[in-house]
Amino acid sequence: MDYKVSVIVPVYNAAEYIERCVRSLMSQTLREIEYVFIDDCSTDGSMAVLERTLAEYPDRAGDVRIVRHETNKGVSRSRIDGLDNATGDYLIFCDSDDWVDVRMYEKMYRTCVEGGADLCMCDYYFVKEEGLLRDGLGFEEGLSNEEIVKQCCFNHVFTTVWSLMASRELYDRSEARPPEGINFTEDFYMSVCLYSCARKIACVREPLYYYNMLNQSSIIHTLTEKHSMQEIECYSLCAARLRDLGVYEAFRKEMDWRMLKSCAWLIFHDRFEEFRKYFPRFQMCMLTVPHRFCYPKVRLMIILTAFHLDFICRWDNRRHGRS
Repeated sequence: MDYKVSVIVPVYNAAEYIERCVRSLMSQTLREIEYVFIDDCSTDGSMAVLERTLAEYPDRAGDVRIVRHETNKGVSRSRIDGLDNATGDYLIFCDSDDWVDVRMYEKMYRTCVEGGADLCMCDYYFVKEEGLLRDGLGFEEGLSNEEIVKQCCFNHVFTTVWSLMASRELYDRSEARPPEGINFTEDFYMSVCLYSCARKIACVREPLYYYNMLNQSSIIHTLTEKHSMQEIECYSLCAARLRDLGVYEAFRKEMDWRMLKSCAWLIFHDRFEEFRKYFPRFQMCMLTVPHRFCYPKVRLMIILTAFHLDFICRWDNRRHGRS
């Protein structure tokens, strides 16, 4: 079968949630979908649940591919292997602890084809203890691609790839592959590559994806020093990529905001010289950085670091048990 869409699903330690994910995928209204599951060596029986659930959908058996890792390699390698094994005209990701509306991929595919778009986004829900919270990266009609990139990638703190459907040609042209070894904010890097190279961007202003924030083992609940340093490295690589594309100056201010946000972690861990080394230009964007990237306490700590008043920051870090 010639597949219209490939859905790539990295699988790691999602045994409690993956059945719901698989059922939502197997029930899609679009028939010509290929599903590429990446087995990243879960330790909780996720693959057994996956295979047991898939067996209930024999009519989809020929549409499923499972790529197996011999050792755990992380989400970036899983995304890369998924892209390398997908054959559909359009590609999209789904996390194994989330789930989707059964109409999601048909609505996004139709929007792309009928509108001649090579990139389409949709709204989504955050799934929290208190219920569903709608969010999305939608944009107003008539914006230029540059303005869309600023609004969707840089001015919005939360940037993902599971709400983006892109043509295979766009993935190839943009070289939107996550930096291998970086397993946090790698989706920001991919999103910037896709948005920056897209010829036409479309939007489905309907929440079609359910982002599960109840999974306490997910990366957003288990952030470590390694993840924080990966975020800094990822933003540095993103800036380099924008320079390669010749569009960095258009996004310099917004890229500085991102870098300031990530490097602030160093200040809260008594690593002041590293902060000044990683981001020597931080004083130039202090006055423009939005509140969503730099809360008042963070801004104060950065100002103290700018004046080399590190001892005050150290005192505050100890007071709050941060170092």
